[in-house]
Amino acid sequence: MLFKTEKSNAITSFLEEDLLINLNMIATIENVPEAEIYVDNINDPKGVFIKKDYFHYIYSKEDSFIDEVCDTFFKDGFFGFSGVEKSIADKIKNKFQINWDNPCNLYYMTKDNLDLGLIKNEVKSIDLRDAVTIDKYYEYSHPGSVEMIKKDILERPSSAIYVNDEIVCWVLLHPDNSMGIMYTKEEHRRKGYAVDVTIDLVSKI
Repeated sequence: MLFKTEKSNAITSFLEEDLLINLNMIATIENVPEAEIYVDNINDPKGVFIKKDYFHYIYSKEDSFIDEVCDTFFKDGFFGFSGVEKSIADKIKNKFQINWDNPCNLYYMTKDNLDLGLIKNEVKSIDLRDAVTIDKYYEYSHPGSVEMIKKDILERPSSAIYVNDEIVCWVLLHPDNSMGIMYTKEEHRRKGYAVDVTIDLVSKI
């Protein structure tokens, strides 16, 4: 049986046992208070499932937990998952028809490897007024994405290069604290700006 619950030390401690895999879930719990959290045991969870609108996050080493989540929440409809570890994703994909699949690699930088000397240009936080510009170049722009970008800018760190007060390169944090929506305007490429904003944002988080 699954129980709907709130964020807790027990959930965080469980997810931190496999920290790198679960960074996105930990951040989602912290950054998205309206997300729904489900566990098999409130005090000693062996699995955590998070749902927020279209996106779902899941972690467990127990097949029975994954089976129960799939049988309970995904009977009919169109659903998306985000940042699911490969072995868990494979189990889910075996149960449903797949419409879209985007395997990703996870990159993690320790504090010891952070080299601020790689930054060669002045980097600033993104000005809220530039959300419209960012959305214009955003590959997944959709109705409502400008507001989403504004929320990213207001609620989490961001980094950008400005030339003559014009934003020319940028990177933001998604609600799960993954870095994304990066872009450099074509006429400003091959100047190292993407390295600058990446290292700056890593240093902030």
